[in-house]
Parts: sequence; structure tokens; C-alpha cells
Amino acid sequence: MDTSTAAIAGASANLTTDSERTIFNASGKQTSHVWSIFGFYKRGGKLDKSYAICKLCRAALKYTGSTTNLDNHATRKHRDEYGELKSRNKQQHSNDAPQVTGSIQRYFGKLGYNSTRAKEITNAITRFIAKGLCPYSVVECDGFQDLLHTLEPRYTLPTRKHFSNTCIPALYAQVKSQVEEELARAERVALTTDAWTSCATESYITITAHHINSDWQLKCHVLQTRVFKGSHTGKNIGALLKQACTDWNLVDKHPALITDNASNMVLAGEEAEMSPHLMCFAHTINLASQKAFKVNTVARLLGRVRRVVSFFHRSVRAVNILQEKQKQLALPHHKLIQDVSTRWNSSYDMLERFLEQQPAISAALLSRDIRNGDVNTLKAEDFCDAEDIVKLMAPVKLVTTTMSEDKQPTLSVISPVKAKLKKTFETTDNDTVVLREMKQAFMNDMEKRYSGLDHLFHTAAALDPRFKSLPFLKDSDAERIFTSISEEATSLHEKATAQPAEKVTVQTDPCQTDPAHEVPDITTDGPQSNDVPPTDYGPPSKKKKKSALDQLLGEDFKVKTPVRAVIDKTSEEVRRYRDRESLPLKNNPLQWWQEQQDLPMLSSLAKRYLCIPATSVASERVFSTAGDVVSSKRSVLKPEHVDQLIFLKKNLPNKKEVNIDNE
Repeated sequence: MDTSTAAIAGASANLTTDSERTIFNASGKQTSHVWSIFGFYKRGGKLDKSYAICKLCRAALKYTGSTTNLDNHATRKHRDEYGELKSRNKQQHSNDAPQVTGSIQRYFGKLGYNSTRAKEITNAITRFIAKGLCPYSVVECDGFQDLLHTLEPRYTLPTRKHFSNTCIPALYAQVKSQVEEELARAERVALTTDAWTSCATESYITITAHHINSDWQLKCHVLQTRVFKGSHTGKNIGALLKQACTDWNLVDKHPALITDNASNMVLAGEEAEMSPHLMCFAHTINLASQKAFKVNTVARLLGRVRRVVSFFHRSVRAVNILQEKQKQLALPHHKLIQDVSTRWNSSYDMLERFLEQQPAISAALLSRDIRNGDVNTLKAEDFCDAEDIVKLMAPVKLVTTTMSEDKQPTLSVISPVKAKLKKTFETTDNDTVVLREMKQAFMNDMEKRYSGLDHLFHTAAALDPRFKSLPFLKDSDAERIFTSISEEATSLHEKATAQPAEKVTVQTDPCQTDPAHEVPDITTDGPQSNDVPPTDYGPPSKKKKKSALDQLLGEDFKVKTPVRAVIDKTSEEVRRYRDRESLPLKNNPLQWWQEQQDLPMLSSLAKRYLCIPATSVASERVFSTAGDVVSSKRSVLKPEHVDQLIFLKKNLPNKKEVNIDNE
């Protein structure tokens, strides 16, 4: 018996007969190159796959389904023969490729880099990174690669640099072009801005834009997030705002500006020459509420409550006992809330939750199992004061929630809300000393914030069908507001009809012949002067030759619509508007305006006012997104990538929305 036969016999005592010494090829399902030189013996008429047999040296190697050990043996013992067999198999596979069936090619043929399917997958991954705020390194994650291989084995995943340097910038350019086209069709744009600092201690300034589109939807776009290395002076921020308006072609959109109450932001609005410049109403409410909460009695009460809440936040044992008491007293299993000194609503929430859990808190603090060190210094009158404070500030909390809305107009809500708050914070004879001091502190701070802007707020409210009755004004004041609206609508109409050509040249869409991309003209439904050429998106018509008299006297005798006719038409629109039933508060005023086809001039004016938000919450919301983008794991992310990722996160439409629009 030779050496190889002895080895096989030692490996398997059953491999002894002549029939079993014949090496049979593996089944056709085995596609690895190793099966060119390996096979199996038969046992009982079937292939014995316990051991793979080398056809060159008859070595028996244990086989468990993996071919790694077989490949190692062939490479180590039979390098030349094995290499020649692999090259021959590759050549044969190449020659046979055209004859491979479609189903086999589907699973084993690699996708070309420029194939439609590969581009679709790459684009989907790019959207996944942008919408999910995922780090670029996600494409190097083993789990992500396994997922893609399972879904599409033919796809070759590009590198992270390809996504960061090519795919994301290309998607950014595409979405930016779409945003620019949408803003070009807007009648007016309002901007909000705020500054924030990343975890890498880099300062950024974000600018958002708001407008009402042709479908009467309130749209919000993040325009840019720029790293700001200079001093945060009003002059520097104002210069940045002016440059942003130039870069995004917003100069002729009469942009309004909404910022917080910081002095540098006030100066920035003056430097940028934007009008109107509003202070964020939510920020103003916060400042006024902070004044009310700094009243001595209230501040002491908050300190005592804060001490108790902090005790339960520090002690695990105390929390467990509190949960037991909540269960015994059938109270909601809510955690106590710790307030943040810069946010008045967190103090309100802390008091509200404390009152809700007061029985459980008192029972837990009396337990012998915890040492509270007399943290509870609250007296009976403190609980009464806390209840009065929560009741007083409840409407203010609702105001904050309402003003944070970004899908419906909020500027028009300011006048009704101010009137409601003024009534709520009127002192009465039944007020306690605490309530009287809080009311006075709140209103004194509130009233000094919006001097000279009442006319703007009243006009916005009058153009909102929910508040057009203006019940918070005297009849004479309401009449003056609507008279002003009629005059402004007339003036707006005259300006629009005086320069129709300039309106058309605003269009930035390269597809100039597509009516879907035309710039809406606010005078479309209003009377036109006879010398204004109609908007035509078809082939240019041949100009008619002017007569000699027209050439001589045309400039002096233009056919114009009488001014009186325009004024009468505007007044008639105002009359019809005021005669109609007010819209319920739960309804959408923008949808209502979309249905008013017989009020074209008022509709245009309404768009110019209702697109202005009452708060700068939109830009402040970017902070949370920015925290996910510039995280501790991506603290060295380049500023241009920060800008692109935040822009795409906020502006990139969902695939479902895109498909609906395409349909």
C-alpha cells in the first residue's frame, strides 16, 4: 500500500474498496475553483462528503461545507497545476458568458458602475446618509455591507470618499437648484436667523426662508449654515444676511427678518436693511415669563421645589420609593421634571408635575428608608401659590405651543394673542400678592418689546379669515385697518402692472417653455393695462409694426386703466371679504384663500403678510439637527459638509412626496 493510500485509510477506515477509491466529481452546484482538483469517494452508492479527496495527491481533507482548507492545500501543494486550472476556468467562464441564462446572470454578474441599477442604489444610499444624518463611515460598516450584499449581490459599494466628495455635493447642487426655482416663484420671502456653537467650538449661523407657494402651502427652507469666524457684531451678521439675499436672488422679494431680541440681532436687521424686522414672539414671551418668575416669592418657591426634585434625581433609592408610592396612590408613573433656568416653560412643567405627584412625594419623603436631610421645606401656602402660578401661566404655555407652528401662519396670531394675554394679566381685587406682582412684571416687559408694530400685526390679523372681524379693536380702528389694506392692495397692483417684464425675468428655471415653472404674477386675475403684453410661453409671436401716429404720440397717450377703477375694484374685494363668514379657528386660512378666486388682489396681499412667521423657531430647530451632524464622532467635519448635510436634511423631499408630485 502506497503512502497516499495509507493516509486515506488512516483518515477513514471505511475507504478500502476499489469502487470507493474512484474519485467522483462534486455536484454541479459547487462553483469554486477547488472542485477542479477535488472530488469525493462513494459510499453505499452516494458521495461521501465527509472528506474531500485531492485528485493530484489523493490526500483526504475533512470537508464541512467550507472550501478554505481545500484552497490552502491546493495553493500550498499544487501551486502550478492549481493556478493553471484557475486561469483555464476563468477563460472558459468568459467564453461561456453570453450563453449564461438570465436568471444566473442576475445573481452572479457584477453590475457596471454606470448601469441604471447601480446608479439607483448609489443614489438611494446617498439619500439614506442625508436624510438619516448618518456618518459617511456607515458605508464601511460590516453590517451595512452585508445588508447590501444580501439585497443586491451584484452591486459594488463605492468608498466613503466617493459619497462625501461626489454624491452628497451632487445631491446638494440638485436640491439647491430646486429651492432656488421655488423661491424665484415666491411673491415674498421672510428670513429667520440664529447662531449656534458646535461641539468642536466652531460658531455657525443658520438662515431659513419662508414663503407661500402657488398652491397656498407655507414652505420653509434652510438656506445655508455658514461657519462664522468673526465677531458676532450686528454689522458682521447684517453683512452676512445681505450676502445671503444676493446669493439666493432674494433682494427683489422684499424679505422680512425675524430674530431673537439680542442687541446684535437688532443691529443686524438695520445693517441688512430688511423691513419689517420682528423680534421672535416666542423669545419675547420667554423673556416676559422670566421676569414674572423672578419675583421674589416665586423665585423662592421655585428654589424649594427645585431642591426636592434634585434630591429625587440624585437618589436611586428615593426614586424607587417614589414609584412605590405612585402605585399605592394610583398616580401616573411620571418622573419629576428638573427645570432649566433659561427656559420658563421648563419651570412651569416642573411645578405642574410637582403638583401632580405631590401626595407621592410627601409620602416618599416621610419614608424611613431614605435620608432626605429635611429637603422638603415647602409649606401649605407654597402649594397654594404653586397652583395659582400654574393656572396663571397655562395660557402662556399654549401661546408658546401655538407660535411654534411652522405649517400655518403665525404672524396673524400675534394681535389676538396679545389681546388675550393683556386680558389674562389684568390685575383684579381677588389676586394674591404673588399673582399681582407676576402680572405686573410680565406685562411691563411684554409691552415694551413691540412698540410701533401694532399696525403690522393688525393688518396680518385682518388678512387672516379666522380673525378678520378684529374683535380686539374698536370699530373705528378696524375701519382704518381695512382702509389701509385697500390702499396697499391698490398700490401693489399698480406697481405690478407697471413693470410686467421684470416679473417674468425673475424666472430661473432653465425650462422656459414649461408653464408649470412660470413665475406667478400677482396681477394675473386683476385688470391689466392695455399696453402690457400678455404672458406667453409659446413660440415668440411676430411683432406688429407700429403706426406712424403710434410712434409719434404713443408715449403720451398710452391706454391705461383709470386709477378710480382699480380703487373701486379693491374696495369691492374688501367688502366681499368682510361680508363672508369668519373661518373657524381649527381650519387652515391658507386653504381658504386658495378657494377665493374672486379676490385676486387681496389674495396677493395676504400672501405677503401671512408668509412671515412670528418666531425664529425654524432656525433654532436646526440646532438639534446640527448636534446630530457635528457630533463627537464627527467633530472634524468640514464646514462645507456641515452646510450640505443640514441643507439636505431639511430640504430633501421624501421619495414618496417626489413620486406623488411626479404623478
